[in-house]
Amino acid sequence: MSPRINAGEAVIEMLRQEGVSHIFGIVGSSFLDILDPLYDDDSMQFVGVRHEQGAALMADGFSRISGAPSVCLATNGPGVLNLTYGVGSAYVAHSPVVVIAPSASRDHQWRDSTQEFDQVALFKPITKASFPINKIERLPDALRQAFRVATSGKMGPVLVDIPRDLLPGAEIEMDLLPPQNYRTGQTRSRGDRALVERATRALLSAERPVILAGGGIQWSNAGEEVAQLADLVGAAVVTSYGRADAIPNDHPLFLGHLGRLGSEEGIEAVRQADVILAAGTRLGQSTTFYDNRYIPADARIIQIEVDPQELGRNYPVEVGIEGDARAVLQEIIAQSREQEPQPNAGWVSDIHDWAARRQARLEAEARDNSSPIKPQRAYGELRRVMPRDAIIALDAGLAPNFGQDRLNFYEPRSLMTSLDLGGLGFSFPASLGAKFAAPDRPVVNFNGDGGFLFNAQEFATAVRYNLRVVTVIMNNSCWGSEKAYQRYAFDERYVGADTNNPRYDRYAELFGGHGFYVERPEDIGDVFLAALNADGPSIIEIPTDPDEMPRPARLAEVQAPEARS
Repeated sequence: MSPRINAGEAVIEMLRQEGVSHIFGIVGSSFLDILDPLYDDDSMQFVGVRHEQGAALMADGFSRISGAPSVCLATNGPGVLNLTYGVGSAYVAHSPVVVIAPSASRDHQWRDSTQEFDQVALFKPITKASFPINKIERLPDALRQAFRVATSGKMGPVLVDIPRDLLPGAEIEMDLLPPQNYRTGQTRSRGDRALVERATRALLSAERPVILAGGGIQWSNAGEEVAQLADLVGAAVVTSYGRADAIPNDHPLFLGHLGRLGSEEGIEAVRQADVILAAGTRLGQSTTFYDNRYIPADARIIQIEVDPQELGRNYPVEVGIEGDARAVLQEIIAQSREQEPQPNAGWVSDIHDWAARRQARLEAEARDNSSPIKPQRAYGELRRVMPRDAIIALDAGLAPNFGQDRLNFYEPRSLMTSLDLGGLGFSFPASLGAKFAAPDRPVVNFNGDGGFLFNAQEFATAVRYNLRVVTVIMNNSCWGSEKAYQRYAFDERYVGADTNNPRYDRYAELFGGHGFYVERPEDIGDVFLAALNADGPSIIEIPTDPDEMPRPARLAEVQAPEARS
């Protein structure tokens, strides 16, 4: 007979079995039985945040950097509702976040009781699974199912709803099974061999091959395989939106990313490609815009995706392979080597020329002496002093998005963005989660002045846990992305586009952190190094040019039909 154990202790023991080191949330009366065992146990830390949205985003950031499942916990009703944006962020990023969500007591459900809400239904569209338990004996199986689903295939968040009357004083029988006894974790499907052979033949027949590397490269740790295959067949390497860290950026065949404010040189290479190996990418809107502005209509596409529903979903493919990106690439590399490929020397020369042009463009931007400071110049100064192993979080919004093409990423899991969700306020809490996951790596967060205030209260969390995270706020005193639409599509009729802000350096100091204010571009590097070496969290505020607004990539979506033609 299995030993009986307090239900709250059972939750903690199961999380410990899963290797969980941090639980992100705000203390709530509905789950005190889960928190109580942590009073005498320092092997797991409850990270108390200042808003539940921050808890979910920290869990997302933790999983993106660690590659492991994470946990967030909130009280029923408004607490759980506040998790939605962060859980949606994890869903888009395929982060294995397990949400433990207490709900109203069973006797009070479906009566509009205090803090009652149909949490399971609410989270179904933004999780891989969302389910309740109706008796405490189901708790072990429910948590095992949550971690099994969250970490399998294309990973993602899972919610377990626990009525709050189930936990107090309850004891359950439970076998503490190690995870390998109830889940396999990430499998390494190598793809159908016949399809891999077809893909290899198509790739070796290419005159102008491009590898488009997506999120599957990061989750399967396949950056080395991408670099090997590019060298072997003479392919340009371009990444999907938000995935510029897929391979080390100093690789000679790397040309930057596609999508919003993408690399001009990478875009040109993709436009000329005759074969595109889309590795670990669904070719989503933020990367391709679902048209042929980047992806040539006559290009032959080889797509590798762990989720078969994504194969050929957005573009017709010549070969679609269901499988793990790393495992499939290893098979293609092995088959390619057997055939002794001969890269197209002219194409390889073109790639090197584009890479040189890209570096020259970035260096020219870094010499710009305009006043106010342009974001491009600020990133140029920061690029010179950024540590090679830095983890960088870029918020949504105009100023942070300049960073994807203007910062360098050398190690896997070095870049976090809000991806296709495009939500402001993502990056600061995510950067704190990243710091919990990788305390020995520098973590740098980039916000616009508007986006930072979405979750600015989490600076108190950073101070409380002494997280040495540097936040760079590029303050252009406007909602830059939206103002750009009003400039180009509405004849500069600005409504609601401008903002008023506090001095963010002083905001940091009020909370007990370090604040810096930089008005001269030549001072940015020294100030950044001072912030990086500070003994706690810091904010660097850089006033930037409010008129630096490139034409939006989706301008046609807000223009009247006659204006498009």
